[in-house]
Amino acid sequence: MTLTRKRGVIDRMSDRAERSQRRRGMLVVNPQRCHGCQSCMVACSLLHEGQVIPSLARLHIMLDPFQGEHQIHFCHQCGKAPCAKACPEGAIQRDPERGYWVVKDDLCTGCGLCVQACPFHALIMHPETSKALICDTCNGNPECVASCPNGALAWSGPDGHERP
Repeated sequence: MTLTRKRGVIDRMSDRAERSQRRRGMLVVNPQRCHGCQSCMVACSLLHEGQVIPSLARLHIMLDPFQGEHQIHFCHQCGKAPCAKACPEGAIQRDPERGYWVVKDDLCTGCGLCVQACPFHALIMHPETSKALICDTCNGNPECVASCPNGALAWSGPDGHERP
């Protein structure tokens, strides 16, 4: 199977999944409430890596100490995700139960094309495993939301109601 054919199959699968799957909520970010403390990154890395390694968090607070500004980079769970379309192996797929994009580690070759394709700079490559890392929403109960002391992060359920 050629790369073009694989991408075509992935595109059709993504389109079908987008029509048939409903996400069970989404991360809502209020950048004005974020103070850049990075507690969300600490909680995320602790949950997923078993230790505090903020650089391996699935969301990132990019600080600019000279301007006193920061940006929040997180997965927007795009309908037709550019990261999934860029993956030549089809390693980024919709979870059939939850409807979120996930990385299938057994398919990921570590090429990094997904990282380059993401317009939100949400994916990173794990430095030891060379596998792509993407927010898995903590099964609909994100630790980043629970750890944010300023209410900058919230989880909006499928009914549209936000919960901090």
